[in-house]
Amino acid sequence: MTRKTTFLVAFTAAALMIAGASYAQQSDPILAQARASGLVGEQADGYLGAVPGASVSADVRGRMDQVNIQRRALYTRRAAERNVSVNEMAAAVACEVFESRIAVGERYRDETGQWRQHTASAPVAAPSFCGD
Repeated sequence: MTRKTTFLVAFTAAALMIAGASYAQQSDPILAQARASGLVGEQADGYLGAVPGASVSADVRGRMDQVNIQRRALYTRRAAERNVSVNEMAAAVACEVFESRIAVGERYRDETGQWRQHTASAPVAAPSFCGD
């Protein structure tokens, strides 16, 4: 394995671990319901966001903000350990989340800023920076 390949494998493994931790943070039943209802969704930047026009309660917004604070702290810690930027770490996690953790019916914000819905006929479009 080349040095670059070794780095990419380690980076991806770290992103997968963070994605699991990030997803576990969302086990909050209030946020899960908000996601299922299309009020809140994943974003290509690695954070949760409120869908524009959705009536998001202060409680849901607070919970979403708390998850994002926890994610940012985790991304920051892991980025420092791997000598990459926080945004690069968040993007790596977003790739994993977009690939496998957005359920049918849930909404997500793509890299162009457009909110979309994952349906059986419209699978999640992974950001271009995710590669093949």
